[in-house]
Amino acid sequence: MIKTSTSPRIVLFIAKKEYCEVMHERTFILSILIQLFIASFSTFLVIGLTSFYDPTALGQFDLQSTSVSIIGESDNKLYPFIKNSDVTPILDDTFGDAYTRFYNHKVDAFLMISDEHPEGQKIIHINIYLPKSDLKATLVSLQLKVPLEKFEQTVRNIRTKRLEGYTPLKLTFIEGSLKTTSTYFEFIYVALLPLLMFTPAFISGGLAVDCITEEFERKTLDLLLVSPISLLDVVNGKILLMAVIAPVQSFIWMILLMLNGISIDNALLILVLVFIIALILVVISSIISLTFKERGIAQLFYSLILILLFLISYLFTNSPLNMVTRLSIHSIGSMESIIWICGYVLIALLLYWILTGVVKTHHNDR
Repeated sequence: MIKTSTSPRIVLFIAKKEYCEVMHERTFILSILIQLFIASFSTFLVIGLTSFYDPTALGQFDLQSTSVSIIGESDNKLYPFIKNSDVTPILDDTFGDAYTRFYNHKVDAFLMISDEHPEGQKIIHINIYLPKSDLKATLVSLQLKVPLEKFEQTVRNIRTKRLEGYTPLKLTFIEGSLKTTSTYFEFIYVALLPLLMFTPAFISGGLAVDCITEEFERKTLDLLLVSPISLLDVVNGKILLMAVIAPVQSFIWMILLMLNGISIDNALLILVLVFIIALILVVISSIISLTFKERGIAQLFYSLILILLFLISYLFTNSPLNMVTRLSIHSIGSMESIIWICGYVLIALLLYWILTGVVKTHHNDR
């Protein structure tokens, strides 16, 4: 007699058994520790990553003053602009003196400007020598940007007055109430938060592949099926565990982010969305595992499908990643969010219906 029915008691028993095994899985524990580190020190990581994503975003933080050497006399035309900025200028007579000071780490950079006056006709060349360290060079460039732009504008104003028929173009700017968001804000809510929320779901799908395929590889599935346990019970137990551990992890990461001063709205809806997406991914991985029965092939197909779904999600506005962003900053209406969540529930039910068909097919093949 083919056993295709399912029992809640047996499903919970299978889920409990799988939980004990998953807690001893080194790969799973390592992934938890990595996510824990990211969530615990999110503020420091965001500042560091933002400096590479958009170095100008560091302008909102108080950076240590940069010291630079300028080759020339005290009446150097660039010197006053550097002196009136956050940069500490030091005058050197020759290139050798400036290079020696830079080589001995007494200054962070040094500048050499050509001997041309703002009132002259020739181009004023400025050579800037920066350290090899990409991060240090970025910080120095950031602090030198303002005085150099002011110097450029001063020279431009002096020289454009000599042009025949020159008339300054007057522009009128209307300041609206809307302001652009900071890169720090964008990085947290567009990149960090969605990835932290859905990484457990991605991992759950991979774990489901391992849990199901190892039953075939170890030949333990036959022993389970001779007992009053159906294949659907086994699969449902594994799905239940993998789908539940994802929002539990996300909830912990959410708390750690809040402790780091990151405000998150609609936390409950976000966790519901994480659970549904985790359920979708776990059901997909279960279908793949029952179809191929080999861990390597199943993991490969799951990874390809995961990448494909990740790319497709950018084609519509309320993708899971974007919905987490919108929910966390309260930029989506309650009715709209519920409609989309219900849509994802229907997708999960459709996939589960396909899974039951695959289970019956597997029974018939046996």
